[in-house]
Amino acid sequence: MNAFTSPQQLLRLGIGLAVWLLGWCLLLFLDSHFDPLNLSLLLVLTSAISALWLPLRLTLLASVVALIAFNWAFVPPRGTFAIDLHQHTVLLLAMLVVNVMIAGLMVFLRAQTRKAQAYAQAAEELRTWGDKLRDADDPHQLNQDLYLALQQLSASGAHGVALVTLTGPLPAENLTSFLNKIGATSAEQDDALWHCLRGGQALGPGTGHYQELDALYLPLRGRSMTSGAAMISGVANADEFPSLTQAQALCDQMGAALERHHIQQQERQANDQAQAQKVRNTLLAAISHDYRTPLATIMGAASSLDQQSERLSDSQRQQLARSIVDEADRLRRLTSNVLQLARLDAIGNNISGDWESAEEIVGSVIRRMRSHDPQQRLSAKLEPDLPLLWGDSLLLSQLLENLIDNALKYSPPESPVQVLAYLDKGQLVLAVRDQGTGMAEEGGQLFEVFQRGDHRKTGGAGVGLALCRAIARAHGGELEFHVSAEGTSFECRLPLRAQPQNPEANL
Repeated sequence: MNAFTSPQQLLRLGIGLAVWLLGWCLLLFLDSHFDPLNLSLLLVLTSAISALWLPLRLTLLASVVALIAFNWAFVPPRGTFAIDLHQHTVLLLAMLVVNVMIAGLMVFLRAQTRKAQAYAQAAEELRTWGDKLRDADDPHQLNQDLYLALQQLSASGAHGVALVTLTGPLPAENLTSFLNKIGATSAEQDDALWHCLRGGQALGPGTGHYQELDALYLPLRGRSMTSGAAMISGVANADEFPSLTQAQALCDQMGAALERHHIQQQERQANDQAQAQKVRNTLLAAISHDYRTPLATIMGAASSLDQQSERLSDSQRQQLARSIVDEADRLRRLTSNVLQLARLDAIGNNISGDWESAEEIVGSVIRRMRSHDPQQRLSAKLEPDLPLLWGDSLLLSQLLENLIDNALKYSPPESPVQVLAYLDKGQLVLAVRDQGTGMAEEGGQLFEVFQRGDHRKTGGAGVGLALCRAIARAHGGELEFHVSAEGTSFECRLPLRAQPQNPEANL
């Protein structure tokens, strides 16, 4: 009877005994209406029903007691254990055999039902755990969930639980800086966890390895790697932890998820490296291509001046010298754009700026770009009393130069190009507008490296607009592109800061 310790077991025992007593009360009530043969069938039924709740030993004991009591109360001569007829002997023996068989079958079926329910519950827990791991972006975030699940399996928390998972590749000697750890462990337990992780085998009672240990060590195994280990302490033998298979299945699901996460990280790193290498190769190829044309022009013009100077007129020599200057300036702008883009990618928003005048920046850019505008298409329109803006004047000038250069190239030959500076929605806007529409279909791709609008007109590495956007973002702003019936507009929107107390001192 010492097996009945839990409230649930005591309740089952009480129900079984109540059914048994109720059956006997019914037998006594029907005694005057039926003969002993019919009453014996009712007794068998009572024993079968009570076996639904009573354990096997108690069911067998109840069957023997019921048989003796039935002989005393219902078999003539009543009130004695004597048996007058041979058929009564057969009846009692048959009742005993049938009661024992039915009781055994009922107890066996009840045990199988409990096992089936336990298996179904375990399968549902594994399915739920698998769904949770599948939906997690990083399985390491579910370490605490696995820790709690192992605690629930270990006799409602009667055993201590610890969990360690790798955060990187398996180190050669120790795990100190490579583990996420939950739960307290001793130095000996840490060594056992390390051995379990490296070997990928379960250790402790019932595992077939180091069964003399007083704890279970379960690896978090994937297909090709072990990503962690769990410990359940205070387990002296396998009978103290019947959920070993379930616990190992939970750990293996976690190990498979961690392995997939590790492979995905490696794949992302490989893709990033391949993409970076592709960008470098594309940049080198684009720059090499763009350098070849102006260098060939410079070499041709310089060769003509060197070898045929006496045959050339003054106007021809001047034209060749001008082409050398123009192509050299083109190389300068291309080199400056590439270097500045690389610099901004490296430093991000950590630029060294100062308080600058928008009027001076626009004016200096207009004066420099006049040499690229022989038809005098370029003009400026600035809103009066513009506040000072904080930034790097060289970078902002380079932004406007690139935008103006693009406008002169891509707009109709005789259409005007206008540079504007004005306030809008608490921002200072530096804009370049023209009457071209050739880049409308490109959209946001214009600001990506190596993307150019209307490739048929002119060559280029496609870093100019990418650099302009990088400059705008480095100043905390944004570069926008708008297309309308009147033409196209590039607008650099810069945030306004609190103005200095003495503006003139900062100019």
